[in-house]
Amino acid sequence: MVVNLVDFLEEIHAGGMSDQGLASHFGVSIEAIHHGVAQLGSEGLKIDKRGGVVCLVDSAGFGETTLSWRCRRDVQYVSQCGSTNEIARKLDREFGVPGTVVVTDHQSAGRGRRGRSWQSQAGSNLLFSIVCRPDVQPKDAPRAVLMWAAAMAEVLDIEVKWPNDLVDKSGRQIGGVLAEMDTQGDTIERVVLGVGINVNQTNFPDLPHASSMAVLRGQTMDRAVLLARLIAAIEDVAVATGDLTLWRRRSHTLGRHVRVGHVQGIADDIRDDGALLIDGRPVLVGDVELVVWDKRH
Repeated sequence: MVVNLVDFLEEIHAGGMSDQGLASHFGVSIEAIHHGVAQLGSEGLKIDKRGGVVCLVDSAGFGETTLSWRCRRDVQYVSQCGSTNEIARKLDREFGVPGTVVVTDHQSAGRGRRGRSWQSQAGSNLLFSIVCRPDVQPKDAPRAVLMWAAAMAEVLDIEVKWPNDLVDKSGRQIGGVLAEMDTQGDTIERVVLGVGINVNQTNFPDLPHASSMAVLRGQTMDRAVLLARLIAAIEDVAVATGDLTLWRRRSHTLGRHVRVGHVQGIADDIRDDGALLIDGRPVLVGDVELVVWDKRH
């Protein structure tokens, strides 16, 4: 009922409605309306209740109800956890609900690629996981992840750094993607896509090469609205039939002189299997380091 309540309040935004009118509209008690309003308030939505009239003043909130309302599905929200990927995988194994989404405000054991930790200021950013079931073989999963990353970069109007970092035009990291795949033979059971986006954090004392959407845009953003747009973009990707055109267009890597491990040269292109081609040589794993040439040599 609470999701429907906030939906209705936004629809009648300007005038609001009395608590008695809302109770009659939803066929519940006034106490249930009061409880729903309190729940929305606890998630940060600003609601004016003067004179017995309930009016939605600001719909920016962050909690299970707000996120489920914005995403138009059930969203599992926890204020803090070890890893949203772990929770999403567990829920999918138990219930198998397509498109399971888990969101948290703070991860105590957030993980980045290659075993690194992912640090994020509590209450400021987006930390979520979504369970995907791409209709491709396991060997094609890296391409799918690249396509999902590019779709999110398109929403955010930023760039992708091979393989799955989200960066601004200067290369400062805005976010990252950690994909964990479970297979059974030649079938993908699930890909748990873990995403961390720096949204409203503006201070990065221990991360000099990090930035955020708020820094880029010069204003804070509604995280619930942003999450809904990112989830929709991920699910709109035609994984089985699509290609890496968008990734190439959003790439911060291609055309640059780079080093990945012991391989150094110009990043020419990306193969369909996700390998980065450096002077024609394929690299499947590693971290890209941009090489700045000293023109005196």
